[in-house]
Amino acid sequence: MGDDDIEFDEGVDFSAIDPILDDLSYPITADELVERHGDVELDRTNADPISIEELFDYMGDDTFESGEQIRRMILGQMPRDSVGRSEYSDRGGSHPEATEEAENAGEATDAEVVEDASTDPDTKQQDRD
Repeated sequence: MGDDDIEFDEGVDFSAIDPILDDLSYPITADELVERHGDVELDRTNADPISIEELFDYMGDDTFESGEQIRRMILGQMPRDSVGRSEYSDRGGSHPEATEEAENAGEATDAEVVEDASTDPDTKQQDRD
């Protein structure tokens, strides 16, 4: 299998751990997972590989009921540099572009304030004096 065949899930390649997760007996503690498979490394798109031990070593007796639960925990424990730049989007700039149309749209929604006048119909009854 070439690098082009690898599918990354949120920047993580699970191909090294998926067969292991399928063969484990559940429930399993984090300590048991680290003891048996702590040296398994997961490739990441924008960072060096990271081992199961690095991700789960501190969890101790935390118990997992399924491979899917371990996969979710792996994704949750990944350092921010696993996927790429933080808050990056390929859908344009991070700040909206100020245009005349955008400014006009904002002005069209501003209510004109008139002194001593209410725009709320419920407060008009106060003017009955």
